[in-house]
Amino acid sequence: MDDNSNKHVLIAVPTNDGITIFPKMLGMAKFFFIYNTTDNKKFTLVEKRDNPFEKTMQHLKTLDVYAVIHDCKIIIAAFIGKKGIERLKNKGVVLFFMKGNIETALKNMVRNEFSGQ
Repeated sequence: MDDNSNKHVLIAVPTNDGITIFPKMLGMAKFFFIYNTTDNKKFTLVEKRDNPFEKTMQHLKTLDVYAVIHDCKIIIAAFIGKKGIERLKNKGVVLFFMKGNIETALKNMVRNEFSGQ
């Protein structure tokens, strides 16, 4: 019964306003909006998560932030530090770097992710 058209993927997007991707470091955003998408390229907002590490600057912060969004296979962000990128990729996370409107970025990401590129 489980076919490829029903394969769910969670996507985390850092944001402060729910409309645009947070323009600074991933871990400095107030929230992570979690979207669900399927192979048929549809996406829906499923959850808004607070980022308890928004104002902290601890060592290995990326791993603390990852704990908040660990169930997400994909992160769309404007900026992640070089070491953070490496840590997230080591966890198996797919990263997309985009700025601006979340909805537009999701459509572009989904188009790229599922087009075989």
